[in-house]
Amino acid sequence: MAPVPAAPIPTLQALLDALADRPDTTAAELATATGIGRSTASKLLATLATQGRALRRPGGQQGNRRTPDRWTLITTTDTTPDSTAASTALPATPTTRAAEIDRSRPAPGRLGAGQLRDLVEACLAERPNQALSATAIAKTLDRSAGAVANALQALAGQGRVVQAQTNPHRYLIADASDPAAATD
Repeated sequence: MAPVPAAPIPTLQALLDALADRPDTTAAELATATGIGRSTASKLLATLATQGRALRRPGGQQGNRRTPDRWTLITTTDTTPDSTAASTALPATPTTRAAEIDRSRPAPGRLGAGQLRDLVEACLAERPNQALSATAIAKTLDRSAGAVANALQALAGQGRVVQAQTNPHRYLIADASDPAAATD
């Protein structure tokens, strides 16, 4: 997937301000509060989450209906004069393969060829020192555990992930440190 295009600084700043004033709120509520489009707010929030500047709390289920994800700003204690200017700029290009993959919760439905493998790899890349089972990844991605297990086997065959534990099967991203140091 292509990286999220850089938003004008006033739009991003308005979203950051609204997020600071309204912790644990939805993208739709933030879009309404800032006067920007809901899809723009969602894309900016996903980028902020990728950068580690916003925390996404996945929505749950209410009957047959999925509730929206909730967002909270992650504050930093950096007080250098240039920290505010640097904090509003989005990166021009991603630095790793995992950053290229949209790690936001995928919409239910059919994925294209290889997309599940990319989502599984990105999920593991977000937790580089944590060995995860197919079931844990499936819950995170809202996908079938069997399909995730198949994707993990394919990724292991390509050397992109490594099996850190055999019973139960748990996997790490390939460029993570020592598998023996992995935690549950």
